[in-house]
Amino acid sequence: MAETKVSISNQALTKCGASTISSFTDGSHEANVCSTMYENVKKGLLYYTFWNFALEKKAVNLLNETPTDKSFKKVHALPGDVIRVKGFLDDGGYYVTDYSIEGAKVFSNETTLNIEYVQEMLEDDLAVFFTEALIAKLALEINEAITGVGTLSNRLAEDFQQKLRAARISDGQENPPVNVMPSGRLINAHMGSPTIIGGSRLRHQEG
Repeated sequence: MAETKVSISNQALTKCGASTISSFTDGSHEANVCSTMYENVKKGLLYYTFWNFALEKKAVNLLNETPTDKSFKKVHALPGDVIRVKGFLDDGGYYVTDYSIEGAKVFSNETTLNIEYVQEMLEDDLAVFFTEALIAKLALEINEAITGVGTLSNRLAEDFQQKLRAARISDGQENPPVNVMPSGRLINAHMGSPTIIGGSRLRHQEG
């Protein structure tokens, strides 16, 4: 069955020993608490780390604007589904280090700019291990408002930490193992030549 905000909330409510809901607007106290807390808990957990399953790479749109900060020449619009930015790459695949994010815009000196970021996701697209952690985190956050039983929070906190550790381990296994770099490429990297690892070019930096 496809997961929804309500189904995830109901699993969290069950962990608290509380009554389930039919919707966020069914008028119950449980529904009011869940509807208030849900989005912040979900986005906070997505922001927590650079989840592999939620990473997206795409070009960002160049805006016809002139930055007031003269140290930058270009302005790009961030995607609307950004939760957390991991980095930016130029058109050659190199990571850009000279940029500034202000609101929904990024200022740089690159005409072509690509973003790597954690994206907002629909519930049915979330990885199973993340959903388990989200349920545990939501239960922890809503417990006292729902049940008034503070002592239950300790058990819920332990459950969340266990689910979070399991999620991070599973997420780390999403990518294939990286082969040992051939000796020739290792020498090239040491000498300062660009090296390609997993499809990305890395610059050698001194110091």
